[in-house]
Amino acid sequence: MRKSQLNNRALGSNVVRPLSPTYVAELRTEAAKYLPLAALLFCSALLSANAQESAEPTQALRFEGYPNAPVVSVVPRKDDLFFYPCDQCHAAMEPNPEIRPLNAMHDSALEHGRGRIWCTSCHDLENRNFLRTLLNERVDLDQAYLVCGGCHANRHKDWVFGAHGKRVANWQGDRTLYNCTHCHNPHSPAIKARAPKSAPPVRAGLELDRGTEHEKSHIWDSQEEHAKQ
Repeated sequence: MRKSQLNNRALGSNVVRPLSPTYVAELRTEAAKYLPLAALLFCSALLSANAQESAEPTQALRFEGYPNAPVVSVVPRKDDLFFYPCDQCHAAMEPNPEIRPLNAMHDSALEHGRGRIWCTSCHDLENRNFLRTLLNERVDLDQAYLVCGGCHANRHKDWVFGAHGKRVANWQGDRTLYNCTHCHNPHSPAIKARAPKSAPPVRAGLELDRGTEHEKSHIWDSQEEHAKQ
């Protein structure tokens, strides 16, 4: 195949013909219409990719809330904790991230995460008065729900929208919720089995009559049989 035929086919032409000066001039004219746009798009893409690689993030990415979520406030808890502030003891201790058996006044064993997490997975290593998220952000103990939601996203969303957890005071108006750690011990979060409470007492002025037993009826009994009972 001649060079002129190869060049024409490379350009996508179905007609094989020699590259005459007139034909070359026509190609140059047509190409000139699109080259500036192509060059502009290429440079824009190159600059954009380079900017993404070199740009430093101005702030850490973090959870900003669910779309259409109701506004809630959370009952504070840290002031009710016996050992808070934590730096009463930890301020005099050298931070030690090593996973090891603990001899501590508070919980020394973690029944949480099946061995995959450690104290400093949730507690800030440098300042124990704070928690930390998976993005290494410091979080106040009263915002423990942000730390819990990092792993338990489905439960966290249910908690925000009201399907999980406990609401305080009312079912209408402003929503105030208990924190995750009000109900779950963060060191052993599974709810423990507990015995049921005893029956409520008889109201004042009434007597409990245990001598009368009502016969149980079944849904398939006739109306006449129900009437006899």
